[in-house]
Amino acid sequence: MKFHYLLVDDLLKKEEFERRVEEKVAESGDLLDDRTAAMLVVKDLGRSHIRIADLPAAPSLACFFAKVLAVEEPREFERPDGAPGIVANVMVGDETGRARLTLWDEKAAGVAEIEAGDVLEILGRPKGGGRVPDVTAVAVQQAACEIACEEDADAPGPGPVGDLEVRVISIENPRTFKRRDGTPGEMVEAVVGNEDGVFRLVAWVPAVLLGVEPGESIVIRGAVARDSDRGIEYSLGEAASISPSDQEIAVQMNTVADVEEGGSYSLTGTVVRVQPPHSFVTRSGRQSSVRNIVIADPTGEVPVVIWGEKADEHLVPGDRIEVYNAAARRGRYGDLEVHLSWGSALVVLTGEEKEVEVEGTVVATRQGAALDTGDACYLLREPLPIGDHLRARGTVHRGVISLSHLEAIIPDSEALQRRLDRILRQP
Repeated sequence: MKFHYLLVDDLLKKEEFERRVEEKVAESGDLLDDRTAAMLVVKDLGRSHIRIADLPAAPSLACFFAKVLAVEEPREFERPDGAPGIVANVMVGDETGRARLTLWDEKAAGVAEIEAGDVLEILGRPKGGGRVPDVTAVAVQQAACEIACEEDADAPGPGPVGDLEVRVISIENPRTFKRRDGTPGEMVEAVVGNEDGVFRLVAWVPAVLLGVEPGESIVIRGAVARDSDRGIEYSLGEAASISPSDQEIAVQMNTVADVEEGGSYSLTGTVVRVQPPHSFVTRSGRQSSVRNIVIADPTGEVPVVIWGEKADEHLVPGDRIEVYNAAARRGRYGDLEVHLSWGSALVVLTGEEKEVEVEGTVVATRQGAALDTGDACYLLREPLPIGDHLRARGTVHRGVISLSHLEAIIPDSEALQRRLDRILRQP
């Protein structure tokens, strides 16, 4: 009864709804059960069930019957704030079309009880039109009715794809997860791309990606495709295989001017502002990080919010970077931002290393210990005591100095005074 009341909770109170359901049962001479009576009450209030073809024009909450065509395995993911989540997709249909049902968290964990061929009564929030509308599930229950639905082979939805030729953009470190039966598992996430776009790739058997390096072109066989809010994703199981490709695969990039709210973008730009990472504890009690930077290209600037392990990447102004599959959304002050989280990649384009011999003082900065020479400030690859005055040789790469030789020296008090005077005279 609670299921159907959600359809009309803006029209009458729960007590009144229950009273009307009891009246329907009594009027039928107890031939109706509560569920059927509740459906009749909903229909009397003008909120009857609709068909899948009517979902694009439906209000914010709709109820419909559908037959299950395909069920995906639930997958774990990390929200932008670092909190874990579970999501699963179920392809459903009726005689008028198909819809993609998205179940989150507790509902996603319950897809083990759903099988192809089941008929469901679905209460959900339609998220748009198109050939296959998306519906976020609010409540789902088994139904006893029959649904006629042609299960043609070329219907869109999750399923195996042919050979997939892509360039590997990034590969994450393996991480563990718990299966529905409580046993541990291991997975590896990657980001790949080709002329058709940039895609998240999940290998449920990490050995499939063993030996594969970012930048390589590969051919993937046995991948299974699914649609998500961020576009197509691919998963690899035990039957999947990977082989090298000799093709030079180009990935289409966007510009800052292309970025619009709600889309996913891949950008190349120069870091113009960097804030240090900020650590926080997720709702699950896990430590995570977030950092804000701004990148620019010839068409403009855009703030970039980096979540999780990617936030700890060493970045300095002037770095050339690439961001892939970054989601554009409004920030807390209404500004347009792009966010890097799960399914995204951050690539720092390497610059030239140079040999230097310098003299300076170890100082504390927001980025960490640095060697300040008066003319430049180099972050130290290995920290040294603050205040030490050193003569050093090493290599500098992207503003970071790796020392091969150093010696402590007694500072020249007059030189220090001249340097202090120069700093004080600066506007």
